[in-house]
Amino acid sequence: MFKIFKTPEFKKAVNFYKDGIKENRKSFVISMGSAVVWCFLIVIQPYIIKRIIDDAIVLENRQMLIILISFMLIAGYLRASTIGIRRYFSMHVSYNVEAGIRNRIFTHMQKLAYNYHDKVPTGELMARASSDASQVRLAFAIAPLATANILLLIILSITLLSLSLPLGSLVLLSIPAVLWLASNFSSKALGISLRVKEAEAQMTTEVEEQLGGIRVVKAFGNEDLAASKVETAISSIYNTSLEYLNLRTKFVPMFELIPMVITLLVLLLGGYLSINEFITLGDFIAFTQYVFLLLWPLRITAWFLSEIPSSVTAGNRILDLLNESPSIVDGSSDETFPETGNGSLKFSNVNFRYGDDKIFDNLSFEIEGKKTVAIVGSTGSGKSTLAYLLPRLYDIESGKIEIDGVDIHNVKLDELRSQVSLAFEESFLFSNSARENISLGSDEASQEQIENAALIARAHEFIAQLPESYETKVGERGYGLSGGQRQRIALARAILRKPRILILDDALSAVDASTEEEIRSELKQVMSNMTTLIITNRVPTIELCDEVIFLENGQVRGQGSHNKLIEEIESYQSLFLESQTSGSKNDR
Repeated sequence: MFKIFKTPEFKKAVNFYKDGIKENRKSFVISMGSAVVWCFLIVIQPYIIKRIIDDAIVLENRQMLIILISFMLIAGYLRASTIGIRRYFSMHVSYNVEAGIRNRIFTHMQKLAYNYHDKVPTGELMARASSDASQVRLAFAIAPLATANILLLIILSITLLSLSLPLGSLVLLSIPAVLWLASNFSSKALGISLRVKEAEAQMTTEVEEQLGGIRVVKAFGNEDLAASKVETAISSIYNTSLEYLNLRTKFVPMFELIPMVITLLVLLLGGYLSINEFITLGDFIAFTQYVFLLLWPLRITAWFLSEIPSSVTAGNRILDLLNESPSIVDGSSDETFPETGNGSLKFSNVNFRYGDDKIFDNLSFEIEGKKTVAIVGSTGSGKSTLAYLLPRLYDIESGKIEIDGVDIHNVKLDELRSQVSLAFEESFLFSNSARENISLGSDEASQEQIENAALIARAHEFIAQLPESYETKVGERGYGLSGGQRQRIALARAILRKPRILILDDALSAVDASTEEEIRSELKQVMSNMTTLIITNRVPTIELCDEVIFLENGQVRGQGSHNKLIEEIESYQSLFLESQTSGSKNDR
């Protein structure tokens, strides 16, 4: 009958829900226990009414009437108490599970490498942490109620048969019919529910992307196209939800119709049996009470079964994410960098590709410690990719990268990334204070150290003029500041960590010429104590460096001074001439 329980999706989701129950065992047991007690109290109430009629009212036994009414009041009080207990602990479990899921999702997403986030839209991940987690929470919230109602169905069925075999048999005919309808609805709704979730995720992705690029949208007068894309995503949700609604429209009315028909038949047959004294008046009234009680758990059970597809779909989508194995993990050994190391670098036959696009082909070069080296190359040569490989934001296919003679794959990620600091052209700032953005990754830094880093990056002056100085919130993504100001805060953040290797990926492109000159002057002192890679095609910046590495066709085409490469390599000379006329362009 219950086809959905045999599907791979359901079996997969069950393990997920088992974990949630184990983590909240105590609260779950209390909730289930109170639901079971509530179930028995429900059954007792009509029986007491039967006794009141047959043993007290009909026999005019006042003492019995008082005793039975007292029992009725006590049962009613206990019933109300168990409802409160069950709701409190079931909701406690559900909210705890939801919070745990969201924490697990975010923690796991941070472990996944750049290449996973390159493929999966942010909106898709947000949907799994929001609407999918809420759907799973709902399943935990209603599980005790549904379990109690299923148990109540069984107890009421036995009770009805014991009161009157003909009437009980008539009523029980409705139960398989309703459950069969619920089972068929669930199996058909599973696929539709998945499409609804996917459509919701697509809509979240579209809205997140359009709002994230709202400045571009408005600058190019693209509001109508943006609205059209979001409308298309919303229409997809609407159409799929309408399909789900049509399915419910066919099935759900039957959940009401069948019990109602059975109730009318019970009243007719029961009235006839009572009038002809085949059953007592108390039995008849108790029986009708039980029938009315039966309708509620029958509807709840049907509703619970109808909600299973959405919960199974949500659970599977979350599990798919949590089961995604991080492609970049800690090194297999506990090797560490030597304390006396000066940040020397060595690339040996490194191969790397983005999808089908090969970026590095047996890339090899060496850099002495505490040198300042410009990484230069045309668009697509892999300048920024080199910056991503050093802290293992991406992993190489083959070859070896060494820092101070230690293979970076043998070092734990935390240690590696504490020794490599990056400042990108696109400077992302969090909507925190300027101080918090600079001290990111350097939580123990003092205010003096933060200000010194800001002074070197020429950020201190404009930060001091902000309304609350270093405690001023910079706005979402730092859009409360100019592009140059954001770059200077990001540069201060990179400097503050005092890494072995500092990577500046065209990190001063938005800074005006005079400020850039001041920063370069200040950086000389800082860079003398670390190995610095400056990814740029800007000649004034290149001239700041000790040497240049020129990348071409995935390999090192030349390494040496700027003047030497200009004289010896024609393609480098062409790139230099191009940079004078069109400015520097940088990509992967």
